[in-house]
Amino acid sequence: MIKITEREKILEIWNEFYKFDPTSQFQLERKYFRNEYVVPIGEQVNEGAFSLLCARNGIDEDTEKKAWIFAAGYTKKDDLIKLLKKQIEQAKKVGVQRIFYSNFSPGYFFPGIDREKYSDLYDSLVEVGFTAESEALAMEAEIGEHQYIQKEGGKAEIRNLKIEETEELLKMVRSNFPYDCYLRVDGVIKHGSLDQITIAIVNNKIVGYSMYASGEGPFESSPGERFGCFEVLEDYRSMGIGGKLLTATLINMKSNGIRHAYFLWTTEKASHLYGRFGFRITRKFQIMSLLL
Repeated sequence: MIKITEREKILEIWNEFYKFDPTSQFQLERKYFRNEYVVPIGEQVNEGAFSLLCARNGIDEDTEKKAWIFAAGYTKKDDLIKLLKKQIEQAKKVGVQRIFYSNFSPGYFFPGIDREKYSDLYDSLVEVGFTAESEALAMEAEIGEHQYIQKEGGKAEIRNLKIEETEELLKMVRSNFPYDCYLRVDGVIKHGSLDQITIAIVNNKIVGYSMYASGEGPFESSPGERFGCFEVLEDYRSMGIGGKLLTATLINMKSNGIRHAYFLWTTEKASHLYGRFGFRITRKFQIMSLLL
């Protein structure tokens, strides 16, 4: 258990270091300290630095071999380097084989490091052995400025989720896509509106879905500006289904008075689809890892 005084210290360092991304005690509690999937590992604070290293309560079979740094920051770089080196040794002692920064789900603040804004943090991780393994793109769109027209034809039926289809959708998402998406879908079903979830059906089978929600705060499952999750089963891709799901969801968002849409994580390849709908890349995050 991390002491209250350490939590206050982490918040103080965070807001001094993350000039573009301040946070609050509420957000730290919700995403990290009171996240039921987070299991802190070792020391989290060293003088003028913090690093939120954790394992994850069993979701995947190999979860026990992985750890994640949720976020790290400092007022003194040397303090962070010392803390990271100590955490690496502590992770080894509990059987961790690989540490990631910072694509923890469910609950990540950001999927990686914005190297443009926090280059010193990126360099600190490289100094202790981390390497960049992939890039996550954040995108935004002023959807109020765009007209979205659904294309006709195709094999898939595109419509809102019905109550009797919720279990089928949850099973499909749980079996094929990241657990974070399962939790988001489940949250909207329980605490939001089914109108927030659009599905694609082929031969009476759900083969894809798209959704939107607030994404943050105590009402994160209610309607809001955060687009996603958005997935299509692999065997049904390149058939135009994704574009139709995206169109339907953006129309639904506008119908509910939403004029702006954003998300924090997509790939360079997928960004081209979003670009056709008015989205632009706003940030790039480096997802990093260290093999122990």
